[in-house]
Amino acid sequence: MDQPRFDRRRAALLALAAAAWPSLTRANLATPFMLAPQAPLLAPEPGAAAVATLRDLYRRMTAPVWINGQGPFAFVVDTGANRSVISAELAAQLGLTEGPSEPLNDAGGVEMARTVVVDLRVGGRGETQLTLSVLPASTVGGDGMLGVDRLAGERLTLDFHDQVLRIESSGRAAHDPLDVVVRAHHRDGQLTLVGADLGGAPVTAFLDSGAQATIGNPALYRLVAGRSTLLTQVSILSAGGQNIPAVVALAPPLRLGGLTVSHMPVAFADLHTFHMWDLGEQPVLVLGVDVLSHFQSVALDFARGEVRFRLPPSA
Repeated sequence: MDQPRFDRRRAALLALAAAAWPSLTRANLATPFMLAPQAPLLAPEPGAAAVATLRDLYRRMTAPVWINGQGPFAFVVDTGANRSVISAELAAQLGLTEGPSEPLNDAGGVEMARTVVVDLRVGGRGETQLTLSVLPASTVGGDGMLGVDRLAGERLTLDFHDQVLRIESSGRAAHDPLDVVVRAHHRDGQLTLVGADLGGAPVTAFLDSGAQATIGNPALYRLVAGRSTLLTQVSILSAGGQNIPAVVALAPPLRLGGLTVSHMPVAFADLHTFHMWDLGEQPVLVLGVDVLSHFQSVALDFARGEVRFRLPPSA
């Protein structure tokens, strides 16, 4: 019997004794994957309200984008991707001419993907003759996806309180007593948090606004396995159709500068993505929207090399 599959729009955030079904999207670094449950260890079904809340919140984390002067179209902003993507459906709607296929790395390996060349504008910033990879809308999660290649020198704010996304020019943000600023450095265009550790173990931490949930690599799991509560076993179904075994566990507390995040579900798997980063043997944690949405807002300033977490008043 085939296992049931959970696509990115059905991914659920489960707290404490429940499991998180992550979906990580990467363009040119890694394409999306899906999770299928195998042998639940603690498997309460997520409530419909919790599923709808995360799904609807994720859908709102988009930016208006104009393609060849037409639009706006809703593009998911993905700080975990190093290149932007357009959905196959929108490319067909706009009558875009396909260019040569290029290698695309997904969770299980490398495949070839079609490309198109467009003029793209987001906010007051536009570029001409930009090459975009083409993926199905069900994989992208919208009309397209903006990667970090479009965010250099900008400040991206994910405002979860008002459920809006802003892309602005970098600059010193107004001080707010609820803000916690964490330093970050650039790695392949992405911002990597400085001074992060999970249960006291140093970890390379990325923020991935294109991921609905959080994932760690095997090196991290080996460090925290004895201090984690195992919830369920899953199979990661890559865009290329490969099945990659993974486990979901409640991880020890995560420290980000002056912040501590507890009761965090993490999926652990050996993805091709981690080896592309040359981080297969180093503990790595990719933070998805399931964790980020617990803050009022998260602002990534790519020019200043900092991430600003705004705490809820009750924190």
